[in-house]
Amino acid sequence: MSPARTLLPLRRLACGAAALALGAGLVPALDAPARAADLLPPDDLRISEVYGGGGNSGATYTHDFVELRNTSDAPISLAGWSLQYAAKAGAFSAGNTLQLTGTVPAGGTFLVQLAQGSGGTDALPTPDQTGSLALSGTGGVVALSNASGTLTCQFETCAGETAVVDLLGWGGAATYAGTAPAAATTNATSVSRTAETGDNAADFTAGAPTPQSSGADPTDPTDPTDPTDPVEPGAVVPIAEIQGTGAASPLAGTTVTTEGVVTAVYATGGLNGYVIQTGGTGGDIDPATAEASQGLFVHSPATVGDVEIGQGVKVTGQVSEYYDATQISVAAGGLTTPDAELAPVEPAVLTGGFPTDPEQRERLESMLILPAEGDLTVTDVYETNKYGEVGLAIGDQAYRQPAETLRPGAEATALYQQQLDDMILLDDGRTTNFSTATDVPMSYLSTEEPVRVGAGVGFEEPVVLSYSFDTWRLQPTTPWESSATDGISFEDTRQATPDEVGGDLQVGTFNVLNYFTTLGEDTPGCEPYTDRAGEGTSVRGGCDPRGAWGQDDLDRQQSKIVDAISTSGLDVVGLMEIENSARLGEEADEATATLVAALNEKDGAGTWAYVPTAAAYEAAGSDAGQDVISSALIYKPAAAAPQGDAVVLAEDPAFANAREPLGQVFAPVGEDSKGRAVQGEPFFFAVNHFKSKGSKDAADASLPADPVQGNSRTSRLAQANALNAWVQEQQEALGVEDVLLGGDFNAYTQEDPLQVFYEAGYTDLGSTFDEDGWSYSFDGMTGSLDHVLANDSARERITGATDWSINGAESPLALYSRANTNVTELYQEGPFASSDHNPMITGLDAEFAPASGGGNGNGNGNGHGNGNGKGRDNDNKGPGKNNGTPGGSNSGIGKGKGRQG
Repeated sequence: MSPARTLLPLRRLACGAAALALGAGLVPALDAPARAADLLPPDDLRISEVYGGGGNSGATYTHDFVELRNTSDAPISLAGWSLQYAAKAGAFSAGNTLQLTGTVPAGGTFLVQLAQGSGGTDALPTPDQTGSLALSGTGGVVALSNASGTLTCQFETCAGETAVVDLLGWGGAATYAGTAPAAATTNATSVSRTAETGDNAADFTAGAPTPQSSGADPTDPTDPTDPTDPVEPGAVVPIAEIQGTGAASPLAGTTVTTEGVVTAVYATGGLNGYVIQTGGTGGDIDPATAEASQGLFVHSPATVGDVEIGQGVKVTGQVSEYYDATQISVAAGGLTTPDAELAPVEPAVLTGGFPTDPEQRERLESMLILPAEGDLTVTDVYETNKYGEVGLAIGDQAYRQPAETLRPGAEATALYQQQLDDMILLDDGRTTNFSTATDVPMSYLSTEEPVRVGAGVGFEEPVVLSYSFDTWRLQPTTPWESSATDGISFEDTRQATPDEVGGDLQVGTFNVLNYFTTLGEDTPGCEPYTDRAGEGTSVRGGCDPRGAWGQDDLDRQQSKIVDAISTSGLDVVGLMEIENSARLGEEADEATATLVAALNEKDGAGTWAYVPTAAAYEAAGSDAGQDVISSALIYKPAAAAPQGDAVVLAEDPAFANAREPLGQVFAPVGEDSKGRAVQGEPFFFAVNHFKSKGSKDAADASLPADPVQGNSRTSRLAQANALNAWVQEQQEALGVEDVLLGGDFNAYTQEDPLQVFYEAGYTDLGSTFDEDGWSYSFDGMTGSLDHVLANDSARERITGATDWSINGAESPLALYSRANTNVTELYQEGPFASSDHNPMITGLDAEFAPASGGGNGNGNGNGHGNGNGKGRDNDNKGPGKNNGTPGGSNSGIGKGKGRQG
């Protein structure tokens, strides 16, 4: 099975069952069940400031705090009231509920001191109440309730609860009031109320904490920055001074006036702002020597409709760091015209290529840039259909899984993390979550211009470099509308047929991604994944089947698999993730037989056959295999003939959590020049499917985490050792020398399980013949989980190997099970996205024996047909020898059909 999908550690901050629909900053929307309810502007008592960094590294204050404010002309008793806290994606709980006591004076504040950290230098002003709630330094949810009981509300319903007097969600919280949570904080910043619209994103601003207790002057301003504003009112502050040369603005929390040329406008789509850049800047820029950025995002729902690209503007507002991106928040009246006309802005052309250094990227934040050809390559499309984000690698190649070329360890782990950090997202200038907004066309994805891993990206129009959710992004200058108008082109990398591998026989593997003929809709307990019309498409859970929901879904799946196998050129195919019909109580091999029948309907009766497995399982002491998916072998009788029965490695404890290896001896078959039947040298082919990386085995608990090898690496290593020993036994029992091991080993080329086979004399054919090839894409990196391995004897017969990149590079929305997910339909007939793994294909020299008589004839290739032996030339260049069988071969390995003597 494939590795379980996880969110990339430094790329997405999804918040569980619900998340964000953000309205400020260049930030993407995350999974939100619906828009959060509007909270009416608070009445007399409200939350005025929240700080969760107390005592943390870099903090000034030793404690967290919440400050309340009474705007009425009468004191308010807090008897029976409560202050409640929840994590960003969590729920309120009794342990995070503080019963309030005391009185908030008329027009005054009430300071609640909370948990203390081990750092910080300054104590808070004398608090009005103390508690032990420990707030997050970056984001969470605080509710002020006029009841003492623990709130049960969460997500979009909470702001409308009658017991909720005021609600603040900040820093990516899933529960909030209005259109979005307030900005994230750091250990050095709090969020303070600066407006009263009922929208957390608009009402609260991040800045230096300014705690005030009830003893403070009630006439003190609520804006924490105004009393100490270092900027002369009305003076125009250059954008570069606002940005500064560090990661955060030196003017965060202050109100400034600045001016620039509008380079991008996001009046629709949820970003609610525009980008300005210092007039006359741009052109050739070396990020290594550049200083402060000349660009700035303006968050301004009130004025975004009044600007257009190319216009010079002057804006006044408060500077903040929103998800670590510098922005200025401008209210109505804060937009004016500059005193003098501003020079136009040119897109930055980055000399030396696109930077990976975070400091160099910081110097370009919010600036208009035009990447050059070869600067960026598509490396991840897994969540493009959710957030409109395309993962890009720096350079002209997608990122490779480190374990493709490095042994697991510190160096490989460092490379893994570095590539995650270097990756940049091509975003769409919208906060749309297409998982819920299914009637909105997905950004970038279409059948006319497929976006595939490994494709080069061309930029005909400039983009804005932005930062949010721990990820650098490229935003179009207006919200994405269509592939025809986005100014971005993707290289077409689809290949109608696989590369030639030579040989007389093609042997390979194909993961058919849960091909089940037992349908979900016919099986009690099954629950479906559904399309946007609510119709089932595939099984979600609740039962044993894992594949198609209904017959129409199976027809779509089967059609694509049949097209792929038929076009692949394969003669012998090891299948993974096919229904184990016997385990489901059906006739053994029922699903395999159904697929073969469909192949014969396309390619002609009798073209394909399958290897029966029931007798093999019975002989091994197993009734059907331990999993509901299994492996299978299909072949073309005109090209290969099974020798004897199949064998299976069953009842071995190493495979208690994986699929048992299935093996069969095949002999190539054909005709000589006189039409006489000939048979080639037999080989043993075993198809395998090791334990996936997605879940842990018992040994994982005692091992350090390894992001390169993933979970269950101990299980896979044990399976490799068991398979190696079993194959040696089968070679002796079956009298066969040549061995091919194929399948989904759930291990990249240099991982520990593959080392077992290398040490035993096996060669990985994919990396040997096609070093740039790969079978699977995960976490924005490509690599081969699927392999065909040849022992030394079989290796001499191999003429080539390749993957056919029809699946791993595709968006998952092109799969059969994702049809009608969005108004833009990506499913289409043909082999592409027939699975999530690429098929692996190898060419094998048949080594045909003569139909009759001796073999002193000369070969018609580079070898010579005399003498004894197998006619193999170890350096694959010929001439070689054979045992009176055909002589030389034009494939250059010293073998050939030859003329019989």
